[in-house]
Amino acid sequence: MMYLVVLFCPAIYFLVRKKWGGFVLNSILLTIALFTMPIFGIGFIFWALAVGHAGWELRKEGMQEHAELIAKEMVKAQAEAKKQEQPQEG
Repeated sequence: MMYLVVLFCPAIYFLVRKKWGGFVLNSILLTIALFTMPIFGIGFIFWALAVGHAGWELRKEGMQEHAELIAKEMVKAQAEAKKQEQPQEG
């Protein structure tokens, strides 16, 4: 669903995530795109920049979540290996 938001209205993506700097930058790019659209379609360039910016942030968040999941699994595996290494008393 977020991909559709990024594609059609990238400023809303930043608004939902409460990233105000990205929201302001994207709003400026989309405003420029809106006003320059009738001029030989130059607005598409600004719209593409806005979508690229939001897409990059979405990708970065996804990679960070993935890295955190991998780190948690590695800690779990290390704890399990350490538990198996200890000699059993009894």
